[in-house]
Amino acid sequence: MSNDDLGKEILNLVGGKDNVNNLIHCVTRLRFKLKDVRKADTNIIKSLDGVMTVVQSGGQYQVVIGDNVADIYDQITPLLNQDSVSDDVEREEPTQEKESIGNRLVQTLSALFTPILGVLAAAGILKGILVLLSITHVLSEKSGTYMILYATADAMFYFLPILLGFSAAKVFKTNQYLGAVVGAALVYPTMVAAYNAKTALTFLKIPVVLMSYPQTLIPIVAAVYVLSKLYRWLDKVIPKQLKGIFAPLLSLVVVVPLTYLVVGPITSTLSQGLADAVLWLYNIFPAAAGFVLAGIWQGAVLLGLHWAFIPIFLNNIATKGFDPINAMLYCTVFGQVGAALAMAIKSKDTKFKEIAYSGTISGFLGITEPIIYGVTIPHKKSFVMASIGSAFGGAIAGFSSAKMFGGFASGGIFGIPMFIDSKGINGSFIGFCLSLIVAFTVALVLTLVLVPGVEAKNEAKETAARQTTGPVIANGDVASPITGTLMSLSAVKDDVFAKGIMGSGFAIAPTDGKVYAPFDGKVVSVFPTKHAIGLVSRNGVELLIHIGLDTVELKGKYFDTKVVNDQSVHQGELLETFDIEAIKKAGYDTTIPVIVTNTNEFKDIAVIRADGPVQAGDSVLNVVAEEKQMITSSVAVNKA
Repeated sequence: MSNDDLGKEILNLVGGKDNVNNLIHCVTRLRFKLKDVRKADTNIIKSLDGVMTVVQSGGQYQVVIGDNVADIYDQITPLLNQDSVSDDVEREEPTQEKESIGNRLVQTLSALFTPILGVLAAAGILKGILVLLSITHVLSEKSGTYMILYATADAMFYFLPILLGFSAAKVFKTNQYLGAVVGAALVYPTMVAAYNAKTALTFLKIPVVLMSYPQTLIPIVAAVYVLSKLYRWLDKVIPKQLKGIFAPLLSLVVVVPLTYLVVGPITSTLSQGLADAVLWLYNIFPAAAGFVLAGIWQGAVLLGLHWAFIPIFLNNIATKGFDPINAMLYCTVFGQVGAALAMAIKSKDTKFKEIAYSGTISGFLGITEPIIYGVTIPHKKSFVMASIGSAFGGAIAGFSSAKMFGGFASGGIFGIPMFIDSKGINGSFIGFCLSLIVAFTVALVLTLVLVPGVEAKNEAKETAARQTTGPVIANGDVASPITGTLMSLSAVKDDVFAKGIMGSGFAIAPTDGKVYAPFDGKVVSVFPTKHAIGLVSRNGVELLIHIGLDTVELKGKYFDTKVVNDQSVHQGELLETFDIEAIKKAGYDTTIPVIVTNTNEFKDIAVIRADGPVQAGDSVLNVVAEEKQMITSSVAVNKA
């Protein structure tokens, strides 16, 4: 599937552009903010070629793509009409479900930092490389080359308030250029010089407590939050003819002085207090802190909880000049890599070995999603071994007082120079390197010893098993399971069915609330909410009968299932009853799509009856099998 097709498919399956409030992406994931997450067809999205998995965390609907996520993002954004830059106030779209404070916090932090993490990592790596070149006397700090490259790297951190001001304005749905200007005012050279010279300043005779704002993050985020509230109010009260000039003017005139007088001093003090508190806790027992944090870190990443730590990393760098927390957690990437390499070595399945080896390579570069979703999560014991290895690595980093000096990095070999002190290589850096080696080695050895590899598939044995136990695909007819009005699948008011994404078939507008078996076969899936049944016929047709649209939301109300999983059924046997009128009164479309979910297994599937009235038991579909093709049965029943 091409990137263009995959992007369109994903957008369609999350409920279409009208269901998307916002979309951003990180290194490997599309991060949707959906208006109604219930409209997303998670199981179908997971099955798409090019999608690793789907994660719902922190109020975000995250589609894990991998290295080419930016290409897929570029295909989707034009379809959303989502501007990358906002120069006007936006009205927030209401969501169907009230979010918890924790979810809103994680979502806000993710939206704040995701757009700049790549640049932060690049700048941090460059600073680390420059330190390495300086202490090895390859490049003099007084040379023009060093000065230009250092300015390139340090600008990202020094002017962080400008970039965060721009990013925060989008998160808080206000004018992004105003957010950037507020950030620029905080790092304006004259004001920075006044702080350094300890100059006494007043604003309208009110004393100003000057603070240092370069490299900070909390003051600007708080300032832009205040800006968003003021700007939204001004947008409402100022006449339309004047708001284009006076809304920005009044916003800046109020917010910048207010930040210097109140918001900045308070949040700067809080920032310093946060850094002091983190380091105090860390210093109580560094080795234990490293063991626990590194041991649970990859699990926290899976849950999206890691976003809460990123401001701590950056705040420590801004206020203290170093960060010990990221130094303890950095080894977790290498723990995952060790487990993946062990699985690649032990396993005999060719396809799995390719996944594990390629994941190992990407892991060394700092991208662990291919490992986590392709190797260690599917084989959970290896994930546990990776976490144990990481815990021991984190303990060593804590014990040796390892620190990050360069800024920020998500992992991988290229970020290692950021842990070198500008004064030279010392015990801190040596301990850090040892933590990476230990995490990798312990995870590798434990996985090799304790986790079984993936065995090669015996194609001959599987074929024989299918011939004796699986239904042979053959020609045959599929009867209507319901009495009502037959219609084309394209007439269904749901693109997942109408466009044939799930397979070929037909639809019925029911007049009788009884569902009968359309052939002799077996029940393979009764959905817990009773709104859908999966069947497989004796000649290999896998059929999904989906009663109504979005009726999963009824949670079984108005449905009465008469069969259970693995039950054999004969054509005409009653499978389920449902209350048509009650479902309609509840606001749901009762159209019933009937889908051959293994359409690709057949040479041809044709509707052999004209649209119009149909009785349960009337032949509707004719299926033509590929010659000598045999399959095992499995029906995926997905929410639509």
